[in-house]
Amino acid sequence: MAASSILNADMATVTGWIRTGFIWWRDELRSIFPFAFSSRDKTIKNYAHYSADHTLTVHGSGKTDCIFVDPDLCLVRKITLPSLSEADLARFIEMDADRIMPIPANQLVIALHTKAQDRNNVVVAGIRRDSVATIIGALSENGLGPVLRIGMFEPAEPGRMLIDFSKGCAEAGLINPIRSKAMRWWIIVAFLFVLNIGLLIWRDNESVRSAEALVAAQAPAVNTARAITKRISTAQSSAQALAVRRSQQNVLAVMAAVTQALPERAWVQRFGWDGRAVRLSGYKREGTDVIGALRKSEYFRDVRAANAETLAEVPTGQPFDLSATVRAGAQ
Repeated sequence: MAASSILNADMATVTGWIRTGFIWWRDELRSIFPFAFSSRDKTIKNYAHYSADHTLTVHGSGKTDCIFVDPDLCLVRKITLPSLSEADLARFIEMDADRIMPIPANQLVIALHTKAQDRNNVVVAGIRRDSVATIIGALSENGLGPVLRIGMFEPAEPGRMLIDFSKGCAEAGLINPIRSKAMRWWIIVAFLFVLNIGLLIWRDNESVRSAEALVAAQAPAVNTARAITKRISTAQSSAQALAVRRSQQNVLAVMAAVTQALPERAWVQRFGWDGRAVRLSGYKREGTDVIGALRKSEYFRDVRAANAETLAEVPTGQPFDLSATVRAGAQ
C-alpha cells in the first residue's frame, strides 16, 4: 500500500483498516496462545433454547439475547485438517463447504469449532438459513430479542456454546452484527496512538522550520564571514606566489654568478634579467673570450651571441652582446 493512499484515506477507511488489523492480530495471538483465550467458551446463564420439536424454552432470569439451537437441527461433521489459525480454517471451510456439507453452501450458515489442545480435529456445523429465520420469528412472537448471538450448545453442557453462528448470520443479514465495546475502546486507543505519532511528526517539522529560520537569519553574517575568509585565502595565495617568484628570480644571485664567471678583462655595461634568461652587453679586451667563460660556469646554459644591437667600439675594448639561460636551482 502506497504512503499517499494512507495519507489521503478518510477516517471511515482508516477505522476499517484498524478494525481488520486488530482482528487479524487477535486471531494470530489466539492461534499462538490458545489457552490464553479459552474464556471465550464460558457458560452462558441467560439464553433461549430452540429444540428439535420447535419449542422455545427460556433459561435464566436476566436479559435474553442469545439463543441455542438444538444439535438435531444442525448438520455436524468432524474433519481432520492441518493446524492453521482460526481465520485460515474459516477460509478453508468456506471454499470447501459444498464438499463438506450435503446441502449447497448458499443455503446454509456454516461455522466451526476447535479445541485449544487439539487444533487438528475441527467440528464443522451448518444450519439452514430458512431455519434461522423461523427461529428468529419464534423469538419475536414470544417477545424476546433482538438476537445478538445464535449458536449450537454442547450436548453435555447445555449452557456452553460449541458452535457460534452469529458471524455467519450477521453476514447473511439475518441478525444485526455484534458491536464489541472492547473493539471501540481499542479503536480509540489506536486513534490516540496515531494522533501522538502525528503530533511527534508535527513537532519535528516545527523544529526543522525553526532551525531553517535560524539559518536564514544568520545567512548574512555567514556570507560576510565566508567573503572575509575568501579574501584572506586569496591574499595568502598571492603572498605565497610572490615569495616563490622572488625566490626563483633572485637577481642578486644571478649578478653574483655573472661577476664570478665573467673574465677579468671584460666588463658589463648593460644587464638584463627576465626571471629566466640574462642579457649582457659590454666591452672586453682583445683576445678575451666572454662566451667561453660563461659556458664554463655551472650557473648558465645556452650561452650565445645576441648581436641584436651594435655597440660602438672604444679604444679600451671590443663590444660584446650575449644571452644565457640560468640553470634551474642555480639561483
